[in-house]
Amino acid sequence: MAKVSSLTELLFGVPSDIEVYPEITRGFLEKGEYGIDAFRKYVRELGYSDAKVEEVLLEIYREVKRRCAEDPSYEELLAAVCSEIGAFYLDLGYEGAEKFLLEAFNLRNRLYGSERAFLLANTMNKLGIFYVQNGKPEKAEIMFEDAYTIVKELYEQSKEFEFDYALAAINLGTFYFETYRSDEGLKYLFEALKHKHALPCGGAVPYFNVALCCQDLGEYDKAIEFYVKASAIALDKGFVDIEESLGRALKIASPEQVYFKIEELLNRGEIGRREFVELTSILRRLDECANSSP
Repeated sequence: MAKVSSLTELLFGVPSDIEVYPEITRGFLEKGEYGIDAFRKYVRELGYSDAKVEEVLLEIYREVKRRCAEDPSYEELLAAVCSEIGAFYLDLGYEGAEKFLLEAFNLRNRLYGSERAFLLANTMNKLGIFYVQNGKPEKAEIMFEDAYTIVKELYEQSKEFEFDYALAAINLGTFYFETYRSDEGLKYLFEALKHKHALPCGGAVPYFNVALCCQDLGEYDKAIEFYVKASAIALDKGFVDIEESLGRALKIASPEQVYFKIEELLNRGEIGRREFVELTSILRRLDECANSSP
């Protein structure tokens, strides 16, 4: 398979002839890996920190912004760059994330009603996360709900948007849990679970968040079951800390009760023998650690 020769295509999914920091980026081009996370890993391998990643991204942003002022065809790339820089800052906890995400949002607003509106929804979900992290739940709710509406409409037209729809449902359901509306959150998290096969996490994340909602509502037996289901999937898929998940179950039930729930799921054919053995082993270790604590 031929390697992509465009830096912006590797980083943002939009090709161009823009080249910056060639002493760093040419090696990344040769690797042919995609995405900001891959680039961050590559830059760290060279001995640099995320500060160097930021330098490269901002240099690309300035060049795309300059070109866009002269040629509107660069708007698609500018929106992608802004969205990814915003996500990068969001991951680092920088307040500057809002500036770039809002710029991407404004550029992508015109996509509303088109098949490419999933890009707008993607940016809105990121803005929602930013607003949650910065204590602005009212703004977050608008972003999450509108993003969900957009991708729901897209999914109803084409199944190719199933992942985007499931992710938006997780984001909205999780937001409702975080704002003390667990009953409302369950509606969207269960909707996401209908499409768990489309999620990289295999359903581990929505199962875990369903467990949180059930625990919040005092439905402890259901919470234990969903903590176990999330943990079983996470054995292969990751995305959920298994010890945290089972540890939460142990806070609302005895080790014996959690063990019986794991066994029940095995007998119902919802987990396999391997998952049963591994989960019960982790459970025993957690129980032993708890008993040995002073």
